[in-house]
Amino acid sequence: MSKGKILLIDDDRVTLTMLEMVLSRHGYHVLSANDGQQGLDLLTKEKPDALISDMLIPKIHGLDLCKKIKQDPQLKTIKVILMTAVYKGASFHFEAKESGADHFIEKPIDTKGLLDKLNALLAK
Repeated sequence: MSKGKILLIDDDRVTLTMLEMVLSRHGYHVLSANDGQQGLDLLTKEKPDALISDMLIPKIHGLDLCKKIKQDPQLKTIKVILMTAVYKGASFHFEAKESGADHFIEKPIDTKGLLDKLNALLAK
């Protein structure tokens, strides 16, 4: 049985593949996209339980995508975890929270920490 449907968005194929494998192995149904627009289209169509997105992605920036989701009555219940290798520091954590993100993680990704956070968010 699936623990839930997760959409991953990252233009880095290595990160995407690694997260797909980890999440699938832990019982999640995983969808993926390479840019913000493709991700938004999938979100609208599939209504996943959670989104894990890089902040620096083509077409729609991760922060803007998060704002769109949280302002959309059809999508606002989707849990959003933003991740970044570039934006480090407290100001970006604050920006992520301001955009409506449920959690913010830095790369390289601690997969156990990510799974713990995801499980906690989806249990609420």
